[in-house]
Amino acid sequence: MRELDRAEIDQMLVRRGIGVLAMVDGKQPYAIPISFGYDSSQMVFPMQWGDWDDSRKNRAIESNPNVCLTVYEQDADTQEVWRSVVITGEIYEIEEEDRERAFATLATNAEFPADFGVWGIPFDEVDFRLFGLATEKCSGREFAAKYEGWD
Repeated sequence: MRELDRAEIDQMLVRRGIGVLAMVDGKQPYAIPISFGYDSSQMVFPMQWGDWDDSRKNRAIESNPNVCLTVYEQDADTQEVWRSVVITGEIYEIEEEDRERAFATLATNAEFPADFGVWGIPFDEVDFRLFGLATEKCSGREFAAKYEGWD
């Protein structure tokens, strides 16, 4: 195992626009796959999801904004190599004056499925909430079955 430096973390987060967002729902962990944008100049992670008043995500972040975003990948050229980045911090709703930049960041590197709506509802009928992740801690690691120099 080796630690990734900031440049390697930035490159991976730009390359991979999808991860797993873990929250706390009451006393239970709650983790979901989520697309995100990444702005390396500010280490900002814009995310969006549909606005249903009673959604589990909304309840979880409103009761406890502390979250963990995990992003991982298997190296495309060397399948024995895996990398992960773990970001912890507080999720917050992005203010109106910052929404344009956040949407631009999402458009740049977030990964989205084909346009088949959200839970059967067409995208143009969904009210979206836009969130950011205020980074408290960020670390990255690379794991390999065998590193150079090992016999």
